[in-house]
Amino acid sequence: MASESANRGRGPEWELYAEHRRKFTQAVLSLAPATPGRLCVLGAGKCNDLDLASLSQAFRELHLVDLDQAALASGVARETPELRKQLVLHAPVDLSVLGPKRKTKWQRRAPSASELEAAADATLQGLLARVPGPFDVVVSACILTQLGFALSQAFREPHPLLGPLRMSVVRTHLQTLLGLTAPNGSALFVSDLASSTHYPPLTQLPRDADLSKVLRDIVASRAFYQVARPDLLEDLLAELAEAPPAPISPWLWTGPQERTYLVYGYEIRRNSATA
Repeated sequence: MASESANRGRGPEWELYAEHRRKFTQAVLSLAPATPGRLCVLGAGKCNDLDLASLSQAFRELHLVDLDQAALASGVARETPELRKQLVLHAPVDLSVLGPKRKTKWQRRAPSASELEAAADATLQGLLARVPGPFDVVVSACILTQLGFALSQAFREPHPLLGPLRMSVVRTHLQTLLGLTAPNGSALFVSDLASSTHYPPLTQLPRDADLSKVLRDIVASRAFYQVARPDLLEDLLAELAEAPPAPISPWLWTGPQERTYLVYGYEIRRNSATA
């Protein structure tokens, strides 16, 4: 990727993400419209996942959404003044159904099914109103597992609310992803499925390993992050999306603390005829 040479010297964290960033950026660029349009990234964080310079050549606007305002600002500060003119920051934006007030309230008393449904709907409508869609391409940037970790910290296994909350968060996230995507646009869901902490063979794979088979092995052994289960995502997308999602080729990357992750995802095309 041409812009990578200009990004050398950004520090060890930037270098750590290099292979993941290359694969992820290529996946986004493959969905770019013929005429530069608008891109939205949900969970942009410090912007280590994506090469904004390359994306800025394919999109006229890059909208970056995240809860952590400081992290987003630090990532954007590394870019050139010219590039920053194309960036629109949306922070702090909480993509989860479980905000601080609800967390405190629900830890005292679990919500009913109707209360949880109402909270999810309010979250979705609030996000769609705050983030100025629609966009030609909307990307979920490995944020779903972060939302899942927050749930697990608030409600430890085997808390009875954890399962319904996971389902609500996943559904709401996919509805947000699709709801922000323009008719005839594309959504890209990308997530880490598992790490070598729970599936140690990830650190021992040969370079030519069939990662689609590895993904199936992880699913069979149930070594995945619960919110990122492919069967759950596929069932919900079959219900919510207008066309069947297309799996993207999985990839590996070694991140912080030398954990190796398997990353997978889906492309979802919006159909104007049924939008």
